Amino acid sequence: MRAVDAVSSALAAHPGRSYSWLVGEPFFQPPPELVEALTQASNSRTFGYPPHDGLPALRRVLAERHEAEGHRTSPEQVVVTAGAKGGLLALLGALLDPGDELIHPQPCYPAYPAMANRLGARAIAVAESGGNFSGWPQAVADAIGPRTRAVILASPSNPTGATLHSEQSASLVELCRDRGIRLICDEAYADFRFAAECQTPPAAFDAERTTVVQVRSASKSWALCGWRVGWVTADTALAARVGRSHASLLNPASGPAQAALCSLPEVPAGYLDDARSRVANRSTELCSALESAGFPTTRPAGGFYLWLAVDKLVEACAASDASCWSVELAERCGIGLWPGEDFGGDNHVRVAVTAPSDADWPAAVDGLVEAVTSPVSRRG
Repeated sequence: MRAVDAVSSALAAHPGRSYSWLVGEPFFQPPPELVEALTQASNSRTFGYPPHDGLPALRRVLAERHEAEGHRTSPEQVVVTAGAKGGLLALLGALLDPGDELIHPQPCYPAYPAMANRLGARAIAVAESGGNFSGWPQAVADAIGPRTRAVILASPSNPTGATLHSEQSASLVELCRDRGIRLICDEAYADFRFAAECQTPPAAFDAERTTVVQVRSASKSWALCGWRVGWVTADTALAARVGRSHASLLNPASGPAQAALCSLPEVPAGYLDDARSRVANRSTELCSALESAGFPTTRPAGGFYLWLAVDKLVEACAASDASCWSVELAERCGIGLWPGEDFGGDNHVRVAVTAPSDADWPAAVDGLVEAVTSPVSRRG
């Protein structure tokens, strides 16, 4: 059982108004061009299974999108998957045999070690330093062994918001190329990098596409979580293996959703700029509110989350750990925070700044600030 499940149950049982900061789901609306395109795709009544590696038209659109970012890409290098999570599973299934090793950050998205373990591989955690990737490439180099097949990370990170600087990206690509291993970049939050020095992703340093593998999703960028459409971009040979792996593990992503996503070129460029700005403003506003109340924060360089250290709060209310503290907070105060235990980070909680609706945002901020600046045991 995940630690967050107990928090969700406690939040559901709270007798009064509650505010959840749990799920990283966009609060902004999807582009109307894509909503209309889905309506048209549904009206076409073409509901059979699409090709196992994705609609050819969508693979072309996605390849062109990568090309526009400066990464040479052909449609044969793109595999459409059942969400980014399905893409990750198919990719790891194509790369890892039992006994192989996958290096990942700590803390990290829980699916990384879970998937590796399910495939019979070993997940090797390499800790972030102070909520950022400073020194991480060297630490990864020290962790690489004869059975290491890949390094995986999200930049921006889920849960910390840490984002690779350009020199760190270049170092990781060079390291993985020299060691003959893959660098898997989970780019679910790639469109939500806030800092200018973090705008150059690892793929920019891999002109031949032999080292870096990109995993992306429509969920965060265009607020399409329920569509479950993701894609993997790799060299042609690996892309073919990922396609076969995906076909053996999962059904194809929704055909109508894929057809609708072919309308991506119709979405104005300003849509993502506005979405990024709104998320960044929320992150800044919440950090400022917490800091003004005397609660220190590490401001994220991107992504949907704040990663808060709550060790002093846990100690103040005599809870055994951050998970117990989070459950008690949900029970007594109706504030839902995701315990860091699920991400491999004790005495922390993850806060999804995208979770509250616009209508709930002011009250949710006030409630969260009050909750983390007053020990739970003193509240009624």
